[in-house]
Amino acid sequence: MQRMTTTSRPFRLSVSLLVLFGFCAAASPASAASWRFAGGEAGLWVDGEFNGLVVGCRGEALSLSFFGFAARLQPDTTYSVVVTVDDTARRYRAKPGQRPGARRQALVTAISGNAAADLVEALRKGRKAEVATPAGRYDLPLSGSAKALDALVAASGCP
Repeated sequence: MQRMTTTSRPFRLSVSLLVLFGFCAAASPASAASWRFAGGEAGLWVDGEFNGLVVGCRGEALSLSFFGFAARLQPDTTYSVVVTVDDTARRYRAKPGQRPGARRQALVTAISGNAAADLVEALRKGRKAEVATPAGRYDLPLSGSAKALDALVAASGCP
């Protein structure tokens, strides 16, 4: 005769809750993503490094680096990048480049004047953003963007 092993109901419930908690924790790495000011730049900080979008200053201009995608883009070609913040789209022309310390290519551009001030203000006050590039589309959390961009403006004086 085979012997059946049974477990108590509280034990099974505890194990189920532990497994459920593990799945929930593993499924939400984006919750750790927030904006930060570091190395003279402001951007989305994920897992100890910038990812997605970094904003910096180049003289009076605002430099924008869009990265984190796997596609290889043709050098010397200009691409469109659309940044949508709270349902308002802004289109930029960018060229492939390499960010220091980045593992992959970036699309980089610089903007100035009203366009720069408008983007900074939108990112500061925005609730949600999306970036669309020829390499793909991604959501851009804006948690902490106001504080990071304020630090950028205070440190560099732009835009």
